[in-house]
Amino acid sequence: MKKEEFILLDSLAKENKLYLDVIGYIDIKDNQKLYQDNPSYHQYQNHFKLGGYKLFLDGSPQGKTAWISKPYLDSGDYCGYPIYQDKEVKKYVDSALQEQVQLLTHCNGDMAAKQLLDVFKQKATNTRPVMIHCQILQPEQLPQLKRIGMIPSFFVNHIYYWGDIHLKNLGKRANQISCIHSALKQELPYTFHQDSPVILPNMLESVWCACKRETKAGLILGENEQISVYNALKGVTINAAYQYFEEKYKGSIKEGKIADLIILDKNPCKIAIDDILKINILTTIKDGKVVYNKKL
Repeated sequence: MKKEEFILLDSLAKENKLYLDVIGYIDIKDNQKLYQDNPSYHQYQNHFKLGGYKLFLDGSPQGKTAWISKPYLDSGDYCGYPIYQDKEVKKYVDSALQEQVQLLTHCNGDMAAKQLLDVFKQKATNTRPVMIHCQILQPEQLPQLKRIGMIPSFFVNHIYYWGDIHLKNLGKRANQISCIHSALKQELPYTFHQDSPVILPNMLESVWCACKRETKAGLILGENEQISVYNALKGVTINAAYQYFEEKYKGSIKEGKIADLIILDKNPCKIAIDDILKINILTTIKDGKVVYNKKL
């Protein structure tokens, strides 16, 4: 989040025009003082708060700008590239840790992931840092995330939208993108996101992608990394609440928790996986109040 986006959300919050909770993460490179100068937003104010900082370490695999350990196919020795030198990353990480602020870091390639993990090594933290995207994160890197207490947030929809391009750019390595089943085996609290406006927000589509792992061309990428519908739903409910330090009052339906929930027309755990894409949201409830009802 940059200054202009903060001003917009600050205005909407003050005018009480936000009906769902919005958590913003400040661009640590250019706008760190926005977080420091607005302590009132470290807690929700009319559904808006600042959750911490955001850092970018590389680009995208479909654009061949993700920083990876082995070259892209038909690209000579080109492996993408880092955005920052190690000492710069260390400066940003140390700053966030000193402030005890959560840091979300964009890492698509395994080398970007390594750079972040190396900087966090030996650093004790309870700030639940998050690795964002994790597309070419290697399964053997997952134990390091667990030791640090870092959460992998997978842009799992990559499999459908760009999976065929990843096969062209990466070959067999594309089968390892979004290694969610491996994260599950490590007992990591993985989450999913859609990186809007890159694609439209649609959590049920992410659930389908995590279970099916099908590309636009109909190929299955990494069948061994498929997970069950139930475990996919955890990635957009209780695990997501944990990522935001809200698991005590959000993320599951339980007495004493906030009534933030949706009502679906079908149980995703009891239908064919492809039918998940056909599920309709009938009702959305926020703080116990109905904010959306589908017209039947």
